[in-house]
Amino acid sequence: MESEGKPYAIVNSSNIVTSVVLWDGNTSTWSPESGTCVGIDTDFYEYVGIGMTYNSGGTGIGTTSSNKWIVP
Repeated sequence: MESEGKPYAIVNSSNIVTSVVLWDGNTSTWSPESGTCVGIDTDFYEYVGIGMTYNSGGTGIGTTSSNKWIVP
Protein backbone atom coordinates (compact mmCIF):
# COMPACT_ATOMS: atom_id res chain seq x y z
CA MET A 1 0.00 0.00 0.00
CA GLU A 2 1.28 3.46 -0.91
CA SER A 3 2.21 5.46 2.20
CA GLU A 4 3.70 8.52 0.56
CA GLY A 5 2.45 10.79 -2.17
CA LYS A 6 -0.18 13.35 -2.96
CA PRO A 7 -3.84 12.58 -2.22
CA TYR A 8 -6.19 12.10 -5.18
CA ALA A 9 -9.89 11.33 -5.51
CA ILE A 10 -11.00 8.89 -8.20
CA VAL A 11 -14.32 10.09 -9.61
CA ASN A 12 -16.78 8.38 -11.95
CA SER A 13 -18.57 9.93 -14.95
CA SER A 14 -21.14 11.49 -12.59
CA ASN A 15 -18.34 13.18 -10.57
CA ILE A 16 -18.99 10.94 -7.57
CA VAL A 17 -15.87 9.96 -5.57
CA THR A 18 -15.37 6.19 -5.79
CA SER A 19 -11.96 5.99 -4.12
CA VAL A 20 -9.30 8.12 -2.43
CA VAL A 21 -5.64 7.25 -3.01
CA LEU A 22 -2.13 8.47 -2.26
CA TRP A 23 -0.07 8.56 -5.45
CA ASP A 24 3.56 9.53 -5.95
CA GLY A 25 2.91 10.57 -9.57
CA ASN A 26 4.95 7.71 -11.01
CA THR A 27 3.03 6.62 -14.12
CA SER A 28 5.22 3.53 -14.53
CA THR A 29 3.67 2.03 -11.37
CA TRP A 30 0.09 3.33 -11.81
CA SER A 31 -1.77 5.70 -14.05
CA PRO A 32 -5.41 6.73 -13.61
CA GLU A 33 -7.77 6.88 -16.54
CA SER A 34 -7.86 10.33 -18.10
CA GLY A 35 -10.25 12.72 -16.37
CA THR A 36 -10.96 10.43 -13.44
CA CYS A 37 -8.27 11.48 -10.99
CA VAL A 38 -8.59 14.77 -9.10
CA GLY A 39 -5.86 16.11 -6.84
CA ILE A 40 -7.00 16.92 -3.31
CA ASP A 41 -5.60 19.95 -1.51
CA THR A 42 -3.83 18.59 1.57
CA ASP A 43 -5.93 20.95 3.73
CA PHE A 44 -9.04 19.00 2.64
CA TYR A 45 -7.58 15.48 2.39
CA GLU A 46 -9.08 14.19 5.62
CA TYR A 47 -12.53 15.50 4.65
CA VAL A 48 -12.92 14.03 1.14
CA GLY A 49 -14.50 10.59 0.98
CA ILE A 50 -16.28 8.01 -1.11
CA GLY A 51 -19.75 9.11 -2.17
CA MET A 52 -19.01 12.83 -2.21
CA THR A 53 -19.57 14.82 -5.41
CA TYR A 54 -16.70 16.72 -7.04
CA ASN A 55 -17.56 20.23 -8.25
CA SER A 56 -14.54 21.69 -10.07
CA GLY A 57 -15.81 25.26 -9.74
CA GLY A 58 -16.28 25.11 -5.99
CA THR A 59 -14.33 26.63 -3.15
CA GLY A 60 -14.27 24.03 -0.37
CA ILE A 61 -16.19 21.24 1.35
CA GLY A 62 -19.89 21.36 2.13
CA THR A 63 -23.44 20.69 1.04
CA THR A 64 -23.95 23.55 -1.45
CA SER A 65 -23.08 23.61 -5.14
CA SER A 66 -20.54 26.42 -4.60
CA ASN A 67 -18.33 23.98 -2.71
CA LYS A 68 -15.69 21.83 -4.39
CA TRP A 69 -16.44 18.61 -2.45
CA ILE A 70 -20.16 18.17 -1.81
CA VAL A 71 -21.37 15.92 0.99
CA PRO A 72 -24.22 13.60 -0.10
